[in-house]
Amino acid sequence: MGRFIWIVAVVPLIILALRLTVMDPDAQAISCIDAERAFEIQDFPATLPERVALIVGNERVKYWSHGPADLGGDTVLMRTIPGLTPEHLSECFPRLVGHYQPNTIILALDTEQSLQTPRGRLIDSLQGIMDQRSIYGLRFELVVMAPIQSPKLTAMDIQSLSGLEMEIRNWSQQTLGTRLVSLNNLFRDDQGNVSPTYFWPDGTTLTDAGYAKLTDLLVAQSNERKKEFTGIVSK
Repeated sequence: MGRFIWIVAVVPLIILALRLTVMDPDAQAISCIDAERAFEIQDFPATLPERVALIVGNERVKYWSHGPADLGGDTVLMRTIPGLTPEHLSECFPRLVGHYQPNTIILALDTEQSLQTPRGRLIDSLQGIMDQRSIYGLRFELVVMAPIQSPKLTAMDIQSLSGLEMEIRNWSQQTLGTRLVSLNNLFRDDQGNVSPTYFWPDGTTLTDAGYAKLTDLLVAQSNERKKEFTGIVSK
């Protein structure tokens, strides 16, 4: 009887996962219930660690199969669902963020999604996350990973993303507990141009080599910040 009840409880979650991925990989309009159930499915196989660094996002996280195992001593959890936006993290905060009680949240902003989202709406979502940080008595650092300027972009797109990054930087400088990670120089060649080496032919999706550079950057920054907090001096 107990096994039957367990199967009945799990089957709807599996069906939802298939609907949001295999059956509908391009799904964009998702609700809090969709996002929460998808996160529950990803949580299901294991017990949550005591110290968590949460990497969360949409397409940028979806293909990040070999992310860092830990950052600054915190176990990394990567959570994603097609169509996830920063607005969802604000509106659905208790389950999508607060549930994990993270020490760090790394929010990976998608390039295409960022180009289509009004800047004010994005900033409001980031502020909403930080407002609830105080409401729920959490002490995480919100690390906003800027959209990547990929080879696919037009000059107008690059200008738009540069303006967005400046606005996020200005907001971060005024908001305690936040930090912007710029990726503008990470994927450039010796001539200063964005190198297609790190992208699939679609010009947006990172290859394994691209994700490896991204992982190395986060680990290096985490190690440096750990030294700052512990007073260790780099040689």
